[in-house]
Amino acid sequence: MIGEAHHYGITVSDLEESVAFYRDTLGMDELEQIGFDDEAFSRFVDVKDVDVDIVFLDAGGCSIELLEYENGGGNANEGVSNDTIGASHFCLAVDNVDRQYKELSDSIEFVSEPQTLENGAQVVYLYDPDGNTVELLEE
Repeated sequence: MIGEAHHYGITVSDLEESVAFYRDTLGMDELEQIGFDDEAFSRFVDVKDVDVDIVFLDAGGCSIELLEYENGGGNANEGVSNDTIGASHFCLAVDNVDRQYKELSDSIEFVSEPQTLENGAQVVYLYDPDGNTVELLEE
């Protein structure tokens, strides 16, 4: 049986920069740092001669897993639009989207200003340092 979501993994180009973004800018707590360079993990992720450093952060009920591969293979976000098959994002619930936007808009890139949807939810997309899409949601 499938249980609740455990974590959302994101491959990043610079682990230190991404940890600073998610921890210091978005306010997540760092949970654990680990690394793998063994054959079992290499088979698991289907990456030959894997060497990866990983940091888990607490996103309030679901962890964010940041992975930096020693020999990374390009940027999956290049040329990807939010309507591209396979494009992904994850959503963080916030108390006040407008306040978060005002506090963060000088230091990070947003897709647009906050929008109020037909169902009354306030939403905004932003990009992390590698161009991964993060949604902020106020219900």
